[in-house]
Amino acid sequence: KLDGLDQICEENEGIKAESHKATHTIHGLEPCTDYELHINPSTVDAQLNTQPISFKTASPAAKSPQFSVKFKEKTNKLDIDWSSVQCAAGYKIHQQSIHQRIENDEPTIIWESENDHKLSVSLDSPEPCVRYSYTVSTMVGSEESKASVWTELAVPPMVGIYKHSALVIEEKTNGSVTFVINNNDKNNRCKVEQYHVKYSTTEDFIDPLTLEDGKITVIVPQENTEIEGRIRYQGFESWSPWISSDSPLKQKQTGEDIDYILLIITGSVIALALFILIIFLVVRKKRSQLKYDAEKAEGNTDESKKLNNQMEEKITKNT
Repeated sequence: KLDGLDQICEENEGIKAESHKATHTIHGLEPCTDYELHINPSTVDAQLNTQPISFKTASPAAKSPQFSVKFKEKTNKLDIDWSSVQCAAGYKIHQQSIHQRIENDEPTIIWESENDHKLSVSLDSPEPCVRYSYTVSTMVGSEESKASVWTELAVPPMVGIYKHSALVIEEKTNGSVTFVINNNDKNNRCKVEQYHVKYSTTEDFIDPLTLEDGKITVIVPQENTEIEGRIRYQGFESWSPWISSDSPLKQKQTGEDIDYILLIITGSVIALALFILIIFLVVRKKRSQLKYDAEKAEGNTDESKKLNNQMEEKITKNT
């Protein structure tokens, strides 16, 4: 057996009288394993040496491994692990959404290994609020096992600091506030089961079917009263994190507001550039003045040199 931990087994077979052939069956060989066979004929007087023969035992039919699929909400990852299959050359993970099943589309291979050593993987979550089915197949040589068992999983809505819904104030008039709680882009397939809203000392649970265009209107004691809201999606018991009207960037901005902000930013940039240019000119003028004063003190300016030359000419004429 040639597997890095070589094992040597010895078996003897006698030749019957007047026969020139011997047949021997070796039992207990492992599948898909390399072996080296040595046949050493012997006579009464001597033992002969022959060339060894190398061979590999056949592989069994490919069979699927046992596996499990879990969704980690903290990381938004799918954790999939499976058991080792004898003679496997690699594994494939198949995914089929409920839409693919309805339309009789083939499952999608979302991952495949290049060796038989990897028995687990963590994958990015597919689309939230969609039901998916998963299975793992085995590759034995060029043969792939048949998918016999599928595990179904409902991917929950995505939540997190960058995946929150947005509470957008639409209007504030006469003590009432109209707002909407917009779903984040990642959860666009998630259907809202219920809104939970808190403001002042009041707490409401609102059915989205009772709303027009998703707009919620509440009566508040003061215009700046904080409003909080969260969402529960159909098919899931947990709620999204609370979002607040006091949170920045949650107010609805009109085109005029955006133009005004851009105008302010542009003006600020121009003012800053002018300020830097003025400082540069002042510093350069100051440096030039200091250089001129230093040269004048040493008599190296053009005016000093001219006066010196004139004085030298007068002295020469007088002498």
